[in-house]
Amino acid sequence: MSNLSRVITFATGKGGTGKTSCAANVAGLAAQAGWRTLLIDLDSQANLGHDLGFSESEGADHGAHLVNTLVTGGTLTPVLTGVRPNLDVIPGGSKLDDLEDLVLGRQRRGEDGRILLREALAGIAEEYDLIIIDTPPSRRSALVQLALAAARWIVIPTKSDRSSIEGLRVLAEQVVKIREVNPEIDVLGAVLFGMGASATARRRFAREDVRNVLGDADLLCDSVIRHAEAAADDAREKGRLIHELAEVVHNAEPYWKALKEGRRPERIAGSAPALAEDYVLLADELIRRVGAAEEAEAASAVQEAATA
Repeated sequence: MSNLSRVITFATGKGGTGKTSCAANVAGLAAQAGWRTLLIDLDSQANLGHDLGFSESEGADHGAHLVNTLVTGGTLTPVLTGVRPNLDVIPGGSKLDDLEDLVLGRQRRGEDGRILLREALAGIAEEYDLIIIDTPPSRRSALVQLALAAARWIVIPTKSDRSSIEGLRVLAEQVVKIREVNPEIDVLGAVLFGMGASATARRRFAREDVRNVLGDADLLCDSVIRHAEAAADDAREKGRLIHELAEVVHNAEPYWKALKEGRRPERIAGSAPALAEDYVLLADELIRRVGAAEEAEAASAVQEAATA
């Protein structure tokens, strides 16, 4: 088993499909469950910093460590440790624009710049149970290529509209092409994001679309992330993950108490607990899928050894 066998890249072929939200919340929940988790932000917009509340911290280096390490051929190390228990982060940000130029420059010189992140992760991967990479929304970004070349698994958040499904198709083509340098990469699952509560028909059509694009309808995750804009906005504004926001809702003081004391009550979106449950189910499903794949791989290795 490769030491990069637990690297999961969240990527989409279209912006606005919940990629960063899924990456942040799955990483946070895996860490809370006891998995030593490293979260890498390859997006120059650096929205992970808002989701996890570290965007204004001194250690948020705007992607400088990522760029310097890949330029010098070194080994990545966590920039922010203990962002949550068991969760370390390598931030992204504006410096990543330089990394985009680096990769494209190497490509123009006939070198394969796509493997730079893969090589930089090799020396640190065994320190973590799980490494999650968030990517920029542009499907043609050289940074997406870096993430795909480093990943064992790809998770694709998507909506069920036509343009999102076309984005899924484009990304699937990129996965096939990246096997030139990373033959182990495979799709772990596609996740429907921003679905309405009564979207049964849309889910059925999306399942057929996933079968047509990815060749297997079972790659569509059973978990669905519902549309809950107020809760998502609250979480990003407060630098909390959705399950952390849900805990605030459960423990919220009565409104009358704050008003009686002359304070303004903190209003938290009531949809947070339901949305948190969606993310819990998604994290559990993805981890189970990784476990099942590893068990199948181990069983195959034993069988091959027995017949050798």
